Amino acid sequence: MEEEGSSMQSKYKGVRKRKWGKWVSEIRLPNSRERIWLGSYDTPEKAARAFDAALFCLRGSNANFNFPDNPPAISGGGNMSRSEIREAAARFANSEENVAREKDEEMMQQECTTPSAASSSMMMMTMDVDDSEFLSMLPTVGSGNFAADFGLFPGFMIG
Repeated sequence: MEEEGSSMQSKYKGVRKRKWGKWVSEIRLPNSRERIWLGSYDTPEKAARAFDAALFCLRGSNANFNFPDNPPAISGGGNMSRSEIREAAARFANSEENVAREKDEEMMQQECTTPSAASSSMMMMTMDVDDSEFLSMLPTVGSGNFAADFGLFPGFMIG
């Protein structure tokens, strides 16, 4: 039973997982037992961004956000009604800029943990190769008939 409860928890504040897999977010009003429902989301990160937006509206820019490196900047945040906070939270959670940044961060983490073609191409760019020296050697190699020299067409000879 304990395992089920822990799988329903999130590493983000204000976020929990429903039995059917959706991530939901809500926030408590300051000095009150009342809560503002912030909605259901398909990822815990989106739900956490919704919480951050609502937290910004209620507590300002010095709040303890889920994503301190990407805090929301919502104009008029301190003077919003419940429904306006809910709308701002949904907009911030689903904004393309945040979704793109999340994907970029995932890609960077994957590149850092596993070797990839990108990292090997970076290694090639950093090698010190003198192209003119290499190219000057090519005409002096073999008979000048590169197809025959390298066995591409056996028995094929040019003039």
